[in-house]
Amino acid sequence: MTTANTTLTKFNIAGMHCASCAILIKNSLQNLQGVESVNVSYPNKSAVIKYNPVLSTIDNLTATIQKTGYQVVADKPSDLAEASSWRSKFIISLILTLPLFVSMIYPIPYIYPVAIVLTTLNILITGRNFFLGFFAALRVKTFTMDSLISIGVASAYIFSLMMGTFHYFEVASALIVFVSLGKWLESLAKARTSTAVQKLIDLTPPIAHLKQKNSFKDLSIMDIKIGDIILIKPGETVPLDGVIITGSSTLNQAAITGESLPADRQVNDTVFAGTQNLTGAIEIKVTAGSKGTLLSKIIKLVEESQSSRAPIQDFADKISAIFVPAVLIIATITFVIWYFVLGSSLEFSVLSFLSVVVIACPCALGLATPTVLMVASGVAARLGLLIKGGEALETASKINTLVFDKTGTLTLNQPQVDKFTNLSKKSDAEILEIIYTLESRSTHPIAEAIIKFSKITNSSLVVSNYFNLPGSGVSATINKVKYFFGKTKTHSIALVANKKALAYFEISDTIRPESVSVLQKLSKNYKLYLLTGDSRSRALLIANTLNLPESQVYSEVLPDQKQEIVKQLQQNSQVAFIGDGINDSPSLVQADLGVALGEGSDIAIESGDVVIMNKNLNSLITLFSLSKASINKIKQNLFLSLVYNAIFIPVAAGVLSPWGITLRPEFAALAMSLSSISVVLNSLSLNRYHS
Repeated sequence: MTTANTTLTKFNIAGMHCASCAILIKNSLQNLQGVESVNVSYPNKSAVIKYNPVLSTIDNLTATIQKTGYQVVADKPSDLAEASSWRSKFIISLILTLPLFVSMIYPIPYIYPVAIVLTTLNILITGRNFFLGFFAALRVKTFTMDSLISIGVASAYIFSLMMGTFHYFEVASALIVFVSLGKWLESLAKARTSTAVQKLIDLTPPIAHLKQKNSFKDLSIMDIKIGDIILIKPGETVPLDGVIITGSSTLNQAAITGESLPADRQVNDTVFAGTQNLTGAIEIKVTAGSKGTLLSKIIKLVEESQSSRAPIQDFADKISAIFVPAVLIIATITFVIWYFVLGSSLEFSVLSFLSVVVIACPCALGLATPTVLMVASGVAARLGLLIKGGEALETASKINTLVFDKTGTLTLNQPQVDKFTNLSKKSDAEILEIIYTLESRSTHPIAEAIIKFSKITNSSLVVSNYFNLPGSGVSATINKVKYFFGKTKTHSIALVANKKALAYFEISDTIRPESVSVLQKLSKNYKLYLLTGDSRSRALLIANTLNLPESQVYSEVLPDQKQEIVKQLQQNSQVAFIGDGINDSPSLVQADLGVALGEGSDIAIESGDVVIMNKNLNSLITLFSLSKASINKIKQNLFLSLVYNAIFIPVAAGVLSPWGITLRPEFAALAMSLSSISVVLNSLSLNRYHS
């Protein structure tokens, strides 16, 4: 995606092990000349950068990420691989720490030199990650969670050397053990948040049956070309998009549209990769290669959504920016008060300092928003909704006004002629041939209905000066007479010559079966408006069927006027525009939230902030419900993170010690890890959402 002066690029990044890593990478990149915006997602292990290619380059961006201590890789690092890595680190750390734990109960000879060796190995093998992150943060003059862990481990290690006792070696090693355990459990939980894309990828079979004369050959879908003919047997999954040329069948399209009911498909119907062929064998002519299928576009959109950012995340980022320095100040004040003011022992004062340092968890704050976005994007895709990013998800939760385009949105866009009236002296056949000649050059659904009604398949009339008038009709000269066919003030659809109506049609469009019930439910929480190019009388007739008051109906609206109406409503409301994505792009872009009814249309997928793949208006209720549930989850996560720190930092500082309640540093480290896990698990609970 590019504009006149900027380019948008995405990097997959290896080496991130907490949300603080994402903040570190973001801060490093934002300092570069030409970089306009950066969004780094720790759960998705990616960075999306908007930059000016004249002032910065891909190589420059890559070098900055690597200098910060991370690697740019071709493919997204596996969450399960990360979990496996942390599992190994935890086991190694535990093995190195067990003798120190045992010595606390059963004294071991020469434990002090043994403790030095074991703790040093623990720091070099498992703790190395934290110290590398600490030093990388120092290079860009900032602090991260790695800073807190490293300071805690280093302080305990140095203090044990100074005091000549192994007890603080045990604290340093225990910190590494419990943080590693937490990282392992967090990685396992986080891996479950990113399964949506993999499930979509797994839908595509790797092999297709290519037709070669009278036989079929199994080939990789990568080798299938547009125009090739492939066979899909009953029970198989469609490997590529195409049009049926032989056979008929029933297909399960739930993976693409979220629609649970199977759909019948026959010759000339389109089928999509990832749908399952249930009954008959069909042959299809391929219309898209492996990287151009509708499914591949959906996968890309879901990935982009998972890597995106919601405005509510700004709150967490502002807190995180000052969090670590604030914790270090609180820890220092804790030590000073206990040791110099209250006269406590050096050991108690140091332990309180260490507990405060390691109990704080900016990582939980950093995970609060992106983990919800990852889960919500997957849930939405499962239900046939493509939500293009965190901003769209958050905006949907704030909408209070819905503006509906009529044709193709509230109706099925299947117009039919109810009445034809000839007002001229010409015969019906002559009038219909003129109309056929004009409408056969149009692709508008009304033109199709009129051509079908005329029952004419060919015309010898000569046409000149043909013009398509968007939103109005068509005009042309036939036998030196200038005709107009389209909307008029007197009749909804009429044939006009020399300012005189020669004939007119009464045309109706079938209202979607679910329109009335959906609008009734939505009207309880939203102000609803109808936009249509129909005459006022026809528009009010439709509005009456939909139970919409006259004041909320805009009629005789031209396509370019829709955007202005949306803009007017935005002065006092948060507006969502719902259209079919074909001629509604300006309005979809103008609205606070553009919702396009897709059903596989490329135009619809490119339009708006949300695409309803099944063209079922009930999905609107799902969209707004899911958005509110997701934002509530984010708020819960932020609350959990802040309350956790508000409660446990004072406990770690020893305010409850007069009552015998203290928190040793190693258990503070475990509690810190559990706070991140609780945030991830709370985000995962969104998977239980059902429409």
